[in-house]
Amino acid sequence: MTTVLSVVLGLGCIIIVHELGHFLVAKLVGLPVERFSIGFPPTLARVHMGETDYCLGAIPLGGYVKVRLGTDGGKVPDTPWYLRMLVVAAGPLANLLLAGVLFILILGIVGQQQPMLPSVVGDSANLIGLAPGDTILRVNGVEVGDYSRTALEMSRSGGSGVLLVGSAEGTRFEVPFDLSPAELPGFEPFQEPIVGEAPIGMPAFEAGVRQGDRIVELDGEPIDSWSQFRTRVQSGGGEAITIAVERQGEILDLIMEPMMIEDQWRVGIVVETETIRVTVSPFFRAVTYGLEAALRGVGIFYQSLAMLFERPAEVVQMSGGPVFVAETLGQQAGLGLGRFLETVAVISIAIMGFNLLPLPILDGGHLIFLLYEGIAGRPLSRKKIQIAQQAGFFLILGIILLVMWRDFSRLIARF
Repeated sequence: MTTVLSVVLGLGCIIIVHELGHFLVAKLVGLPVERFSIGFPPTLARVHMGETDYCLGAIPLGGYVKVRLGTDGGKVPDTPWYLRMLVVAAGPLANLLLAGVLFILILGIVGQQQPMLPSVVGDSANLIGLAPGDTILRVNGVEVGDYSRTALEMSRSGGSGVLLVGSAEGTRFEVPFDLSPAELPGFEPFQEPIVGEAPIGMPAFEAGVRQGDRIVELDGEPIDSWSQFRTRVQSGGGEAITIAVERQGEILDLIMEPMMIEDQWRVGIVVETETIRVTVSPFFRAVTYGLEAALRGVGIFYQSLAMLFERPAEVVQMSGGPVFVAETLGQQAGLGLGRFLETVAVISIAIMGFNLLPLPILDGGHLIFLLYEGIAGRPLSRKKIQIAQQAGFFLILGIILLVMWRDFSRLIARF
């Protein structure tokens, strides 16, 4: 039920905002709107108001606004080409605005969940000579309660001073430290090997790992901490691994193949941590940061497209079609309102970026046609537009079939 509601609210909001962008700007520049549809035909419901048919389609994979733009080979309207370009661009820009508003809400009102890592020394190598399980209590006399505060106080001290440490046995002792800025804080915190999140599409989730699982073994070797698990995965060379997880008192053996992400072998597990809700204040800073986050998201989207040529397997693994999007929305909704809104914002940016690609039948293709009209002083011929539209249709159809195949292959592999 959560997945259904999150899909309806998330994707519904993205689609409506996109089409409203086209619709409102078309009305503003005086272009008649014949149809405003949420969803594609067959039509389930239709209401005629003024000059426009408002429709609800049976296929909930998008929507469309039917406006005479002169990019379909038909009669060219009297409205200048640059105003028609504005109508076309308004849909994607509305998606960008939606993402900005959502990021502002997250940062300024809803809040982000920031991890609170313990100031307990983990079992990986450290530079301050402490034993695993030791807890840092004070840095130069200042009490610290978590890893971030410990790192901050060590940095404020210039990288040198004295730590008050509590051992696992309950004793207290002082330890001097002298580290360079690059070495601070000199240790990794201890974290239990409990799954906080297993993103859909990554090897761990597809193998059956779920939130709340405790990792107890990797290839038959006991796992006592998160750093042990991470180190063994990264040093495994990408070979298939078997992990044993404890779930509700039952031990499950799962097999997965790590994948290379940013030059490291990973399986897609986020360790469980305590978190606190953090908001940005004053609110005008949240507005600035939110808009900046939306613009950065556009850059990230196009960088991801470029990665298709450099690391195609990595991009394909972490992406998908309607089923992937629906599952992701449902999963993120279960992690809190902030995570759900963030996911909707990211998808909205992706919709914007995809629609602006210079492919016929997409908004980007229409922009190219109108730009040609503005430069040449006349629209493309009907024949050339039809050829381009047909080529664009089959290209988009191929993309849709590819992502749908990826979705269903994931589903089949789980059984």
